[in-house]
Amino acid sequence: MNLAAITFLYPAMLAGLLVLPIVWLIIRSAPRAPKQIVFPAARLLRGLRANRRDMQRAPIWQTILRCLILTMLILAASRPVLNRSEFSQNEGALLVIADNSWSSAANWTEYRTGLRQIINQARLDLRSIYIAQTAPEASGATTTRLPDIIGPVSPHEAERFIDRLHPRPWAPDYAALSNQIADHQYMANSIGSILWLTDNMEQSGKADLANDLATIAPITVLGTNRDNRIAVQSLIRNRTGLGITLTHQNIDAPREIVLLARNERGQVLLRHKVKIVPTANRTAAEIPLPSDITNSIQSIGIEGIESAATVFQTGARWQQRKVGVIVSSGDSPVLLSDRYFFLDRAISPYADVTYAPLGKLLESGMDILVAAGPISGLGSQYNALERWLRDGGMLVRFAGDSTTEVEPEFLPVTLRLGNRDFGGSMSWEKPKRLLAFPETSPFSGITIPEEITVNRQLLAEPDPDIVAKTWARLTDGTPLVTSAPRNAGRIILFHVTPWADWSNLPMSGLFVEIWQRLLPLASPSDRSDAELQTSLPPQAVLDGFGRAHQPDATILPLRMPLPVPGPRHPPGIYGENGQAIAFNLGSFLENLDHQIRWPSDVTTRQITNQDQIDLAAMCLMAAMLLLIFDGVALILVHHVSLRRSRRSDALTSVLMIAFIGTAATAMTVGTSDSAQAVETQAAALQPRLAYLKTDVAPIDRLSQSGLAGLTEILRRRSAADLAPADAIDPEADDLSFYPLIYWPLVDGQQPFSEFAQTRINRYLDSGGMILIDSRDQEVEPARLRRLLAGLEIPILDKAPGDHILFRSFYLLDHAYGRFAAPLWLDARPDQRLDGVASVLFGGNDWASAWMLEEGHTPENRTDDISPRQREMAWRFGVNLVMYALTGSYKGDQVHLPAILERLGR
Repeated sequence: MNLAAITFLYPAMLAGLLVLPIVWLIIRSAPRAPKQIVFPAARLLRGLRANRRDMQRAPIWQTILRCLILTMLILAASRPVLNRSEFSQNEGALLVIADNSWSSAANWTEYRTGLRQIINQARLDLRSIYIAQTAPEASGATTTRLPDIIGPVSPHEAERFIDRLHPRPWAPDYAALSNQIADHQYMANSIGSILWLTDNMEQSGKADLANDLATIAPITVLGTNRDNRIAVQSLIRNRTGLGITLTHQNIDAPREIVLLARNERGQVLLRHKVKIVPTANRTAAEIPLPSDITNSIQSIGIEGIESAATVFQTGARWQQRKVGVIVSSGDSPVLLSDRYFFLDRAISPYADVTYAPLGKLLESGMDILVAAGPISGLGSQYNALERWLRDGGMLVRFAGDSTTEVEPEFLPVTLRLGNRDFGGSMSWEKPKRLLAFPETSPFSGITIPEEITVNRQLLAEPDPDIVAKTWARLTDGTPLVTSAPRNAGRIILFHVTPWADWSNLPMSGLFVEIWQRLLPLASPSDRSDAELQTSLPPQAVLDGFGRAHQPDATILPLRMPLPVPGPRHPPGIYGENGQAIAFNLGSFLENLDHQIRWPSDVTTRQITNQDQIDLAAMCLMAAMLLLIFDGVALILVHHVSLRRSRRSDALTSVLMIAFIGTAATAMTVGTSDSAQAVETQAAALQPRLAYLKTDVAPIDRLSQSGLAGLTEILRRRSAADLAPADAIDPEADDLSFYPLIYWPLVDGQQPFSEFAQTRINRYLDSGGMILIDSRDQEVEPARLRRLLAGLEIPILDKAPGDHILFRSFYLLDHAYGRFAAPLWLDARPDQRLDGVASVLFGGNDWASAWMLEEGHTPENRTDDISPRQREMAWRFGVNLVMYALTGSYKGDQVHLPAILERLGR
């Protein structure tokens, strides 16, 4: 039953409104007050008390007021709901499929609103919920799998789960979800409705999953009003700036977006508007920029759309190199344009090319030097060129013309005397072609056109390491491009000329692609030749919203050829120094304009911003306020003395009871405040450790037992006699009395309020210390950032082996606990706090390792900790408390001789 935007969950209760006329008649049924007539003889009766009271009808306003109170109670019993979202009308549990792949990030705010509306409906309908995800996660050492289906859970537990749910920067796995649901037959039998939050984009396995789900229960697809299906697919440099390509869905009306270019600090360097026209699924734009600004760009994004698909990072390959072509001082510009035309066309769009003698180029600090044939001016610049290579320069050499030979200095391989050419003394039957590039070559993965041929080449001696030095070879196995390291630099030799008389390679697009791979190599790298471009460790990766963060242990190094982004290889920056490459999600996205065809029995709806509001509580509150108003009016109208009115006696009793209850409540609160004051006073008078309450009973008991064991170990082995540990809540407790607070992380933990964040920040700023324990050896950056949002947490770094923490009492080399994960602490401690770290973070489950034998219970027993491991954990705990109490005292002792010498003692 709907009245405008109000829905009554129990409309049958509205039948109670039929009794209102009866109530009206009952209230108004008393006879009217008798008419008073003045009779002088009545003075004889003055002073007598009458035992009978005259009846009179209630006032009309009181009748209306009491009927209104009854109406409010009846309406509350019928459970009215404002803006009710009828996602499902069937009985049974709800299966909620949250599409948390890359495409959901741009609409994640609307999806979260839809999830909360679903949970509100389930709460009103008293229904349980199953929650499934579509994006896989890392599992084991190298495998991935879909997260388990959550449920059945109550709406309250479901709401806590969706707070931890976030999008992933890779594609969904709908086939795995279909198999997962098929394996849970008991769940399928209890489901009454399926709610799927997703968009209308066609993806692999999506339609098949919809057909499979349709056999289980009715499906309702919840989407947003506007799909933000857009991705930055490519970004290239050109002579005037950069070119960008966007892929997106077809739109009905023109749309304007704003591109944001940022530097390595996240500062916006450029805002450029791009107009997207209808009926097109790809948009290209040219942005003119100076070379120095283009070099500073680290990423390109789209304003207002937070997604890994809309962020395109540049990496080391983006930086424009300074290339110097060695020429003699007498060469003219015309000659240069003739001899180096193809070389200039291949390099100049991606590098700053300079033509000059060798000495001038070395003085200009070039990244790459290019020489064709003998190096002009080598005699006087030999030592300078050697130093340049030692410092990390890259020398690229080509064969010269037919009348010259390449001198043996600065070559990666030993050359034979004489050349081999088509029709010469060492003739070929026909021109040779190129073989596929080996995996150890930086050119690996480039497609070789069939029309590339070689008529003449420089021959290399078959040295034992010739295979490792060869980056490209011909079909007969002879090298075409060879390379070898020279100190920190590198020498590369093309066994053909840079013009088109020996081969048509310089005039092909393959020559351009080869130079695109060579230019990023022109910076120092500590990688061996065998590892070149084959194993790139993650440097920084993106989350689903396109925000960069440090990689965790589940992310594997990137290898060639590039895989599709996934849980083991999310988009981001991989590699180091000149090897760092940008692994972007947008490069792998195609066909964003393809629309899915849902089965005929699937219902599609749009998520609105109108939240469901339960009006029953408001009706009860209104009835209570009207009842209070009725009582106050009754007192004012019928106010008489206590001796003459029994009704007043009753009202006075009620008021006295209310006053006594209020006083008792105030006394209770006062007692509670007094007790809290006593606890605060005790904490101030005797130092003790503390742990943050998680509202998870087993974890809180484990923290209590662990800190109790550590307190006892401290009493036995040191002069620190601490009181029993306290369980604290930043929302209500003062933190300033505790030198060290232990914070165990649990699933579903909610972020702190602004008040609690202010208290924690004040505690850290005044010298307090918090040990955060994830208890699982691994750190999930997204969860940690969410929990620490609003806290002034410094930059964390791995604790070095010689840190003061490891020698404050015992001499240790690790943060021992139940596990052996590294410890993270302040990278740059505040000198105002004597350089003492305020935040320590790890995942070694220290509380489990600190427990004494008498503190073990069946629920927290940890049999996987050996006696030696527990002893080392106790020692680390003692060091930790001593570090919290004494700060850098031990550090000063280490430097005591230098301090005394400086003081002149």
